[in-house]
Amino acid sequence: MKNSILVAAAFAFGGSIIPVEAKNESLDSLVATFVENYCIDCHDDLTAKGDRDFLPFLDNPNGVDSFLALEEILDSLNLGEMPPEKNGVTQPSDDEKRAVITEITRYLIAESAALAPSETVLRRLTRYEYNNTMRDLLGVHPDVYDATTAFPVDETKHGFANVGASQVLSQYQLGLYLESAGNYLDQALVFGEDRPELNRFEIKPVEFSSSPVYRGAVAYRALAEDASFVDIGHGAPDDRRPNVPRSMHQKGVPAAGNYRITIKAEAKGRLDHGYDPELLGLDLRQPMKLGVWFGDSYRALEKSTTRGRNIIEVIELGDNKVGTYTVEAWMPKGGVPFINWINGPGASKRHVRVMIENYHPESTIWTPVRVDEMRERGIEVTDEEVERHNASVLPASYVYRGPRIRLYEMMIEGPLDEEWPPANHRKLVGDTLQPHKVDIPAAILKLANRAYRRPVKMEEIAHIVEYVEDSIEAGENHKNAIKSGFSAVLSSPYFLYLNEGNADRRPELNDYQLASRLSYFLWSSMPDDSLLAAAASGELRSREKLLAQVDRMLADPKAQALAENFTTAWLRLDKLGSMPPGTKQFPTYLGRRLEDAMRRETKMLFSHILKENRPLTEFIEADYTFVNDSLGQHYGFTEIEGEHFRKVAMPAELRRHGILGHASVLTASANGVETSPVVRGIWVLESVLGTPPSPPPPDVDPIEPDTRGTTTIREQLTKHREVAACNDCHAKIDPWGFALEIYDPIGGLRTHYPQDGRPGRGPEIDTSGELVNGDSFQDEIGLKSMILERKDLVARSLTTKLLTYGTGREPSFEDYEQIEKITSTTLEEGKGLNDLIHAVVSSRIFLTR
Repeated sequence: MKNSILVAAAFAFGGSIIPVEAKNESLDSLVATFVENYCIDCHDDLTAKGDRDFLPFLDNPNGVDSFLALEEILDSLNLGEMPPEKNGVTQPSDDEKRAVITEITRYLIAESAALAPSETVLRRLTRYEYNNTMRDLLGVHPDVYDATTAFPVDETKHGFANVGASQVLSQYQLGLYLESAGNYLDQALVFGEDRPELNRFEIKPVEFSSSPVYRGAVAYRALAEDASFVDIGHGAPDDRRPNVPRSMHQKGVPAAGNYRITIKAEAKGRLDHGYDPELLGLDLRQPMKLGVWFGDSYRALEKSTTRGRNIIEVIELGDNKVGTYTVEAWMPKGGVPFINWINGPGASKRHVRVMIENYHPESTIWTPVRVDEMRERGIEVTDEEVERHNASVLPASYVYRGPRIRLYEMMIEGPLDEEWPPANHRKLVGDTLQPHKVDIPAAILKLANRAYRRPVKMEEIAHIVEYVEDSIEAGENHKNAIKSGFSAVLSSPYFLYLNEGNADRRPELNDYQLASRLSYFLWSSMPDDSLLAAAASGELRSREKLLAQVDRMLADPKAQALAENFTTAWLRLDKLGSMPPGTKQFPTYLGRRLEDAMRRETKMLFSHILKENRPLTEFIEADYTFVNDSLGQHYGFTEIEGEHFRKVAMPAELRRHGILGHASVLTASANGVETSPVVRGIWVLESVLGTPPSPPPPDVDPIEPDTRGTTTIREQLTKHREVAACNDCHAKIDPWGFALEIYDPIGGLRTHYPQDGRPGRGPEIDTSGELVNGDSFQDEIGLKSMILERKDLVARSLTTKLLTYGTGREPSFEDYEQIEKITSTTLEEGKGLNDLIHAVVSSRIFLTR
């Protein structure tokens, strides 16, 4: 059932929600009278504007089938959209509206309580929660070596993957959990292994190039005549077979652990190449950057993809200035380190070939294609002449002065870990490296206590202990038997699900359930020792001590998970990257790694507003943002340099105040090719205002944008709205999206639509709009003013979504009185996002099942 935005207007009109305990309530007849007087002329079986027919409701106002109609009526009244303020449309008085809103709200709350399930829906760990939990439980590195890549994509409900009602667990997926647990345990346990030797790999420049000359290879890698350096002239993140040292090609590093990589390099030819910049065709505004990476294996580097590639560091190189740089990273056994010019061109020789032909003709090789062209022009050359010419050509690498990275040395040292056995092994079985010396019952109980996130009795795991011991008696070696026992714990429903059951029939969560709910809300991971100790002592029942835990947890780096995962769900950033733009139309998207920068900007804004307890309206009107050089250039900043992100004031002329100007949401609400005010309008209604429109009628074809650019999307929508079934819904949706048409499919600012694939050649963009209630605006600045006038909706939407994310269920009508109290309190002077988090955590909704 679609949750209404509810009760807002009941309070706005000075009404109150009546607490309801009775069930099977009857709806007061005043509602049916109101619908008959003010709604039915446009919403009967003949007219059915907006595909809404309320006659079935009038026939049976108290039927379950009437819920949807009542919710839609309530939403329209709350928003002031209905009845429309048009000539000839009779308007109800404020008293009539107040009475109907209060009565519908009262009835829906009562009936929702009567129809609510008696037990909490179990909530399974999402993929990101599972990986974070494995990180904290076993000490493994899912961010580098992810054992869940074969998992099905988590089902989402309105963007949230952790809503229990939408989750499934098949037998196939359970098998994947077993396999994943085994892989992570292989990382954590080092039974029978000696401490890895400290290796030092001195990588010479020759390892990056097998030839001292550039002879038409796809990638530009040129070794100096004396082999003292290698020049690298390409480096897109998804290059096939990037710059991997030959000695690392097949085997990678010999053992998992922390490694130190030292590189001596400089940037050449960015500023002093002497070529025509337009002819060169490269964007050299940024300093040249050396990317230091590793692949999970060499197979991850065989294809043109970024999958399986992990960025360690991005180093800004000095122009004609040799520098030595050191980075450290954990790598799995077989990890393959490599480097590239990360903001350089892809593996193409075009720019080199063009420069050679125009500036160094003496080094131009006569290729078969070139020979054919010469012969077509009447220049006769024999095969012998071609061979003789090519043999005498000075190699291009000796004369090319264009931009390239010059690498002198590379050193790889590791593993650097000092302790053996490592901490993750000791955490599971202690100091012993001999599996037959492990106290099996004690080890399994210890893991279960942490994995199940509560005290575990020995009888609960007796069947696992018995299985392990029986396996050993049957001839299985101790190592595999112990691993099987641990895998059983890590595949148990007590681990995979957040157990919020109600064995004692009390509505309140018990102490350990509350600790888990809190940790997965703020950290997307298991409770730590401090939080479990607070649960054991009963401290979490004190609001003061509960909120002290909240503050402690928000100060922990693990709280970045809230900024990452909540903003992804709230703003639908899960769609970012699902339809990446083409490299020809938008080459900087991949080349400048804009997608990652976009995500980080939005996450950093959320973190800043939370840390500084800034008002919620700052999400809409913030006159600052967080950018690095790539995103800054994308936005039009001219003096931002460096890979690091920093807070910057946002000039009004760049037209990007608040999240509606963030490239992340603008790209996620486009499809990589063109934009749609319908899609972006729905995004504003759903994600910002919390008033999602109804789905379109099934018999109406969607609009196909005119990619030639001869007809604007506004003109197409005007024609589309001539269909009666489409007009009302599009009147609610489209205006919110028109103002955002000023941003292209990757959030770049524009004034005209493209035409025939050429940007800025089409019609001028009209950003004006008029809302259903008659309010109008001229551009995105006016749109934000309209949103800020509805800041109560913004706050209520954010509160509802935080509660959905925090509890794993969508609030029901009986929750909305609490939501309204939280919202109104947060909007008080001086209250901010941190206050809202406190209010959410201490609410009855959060504290109960």
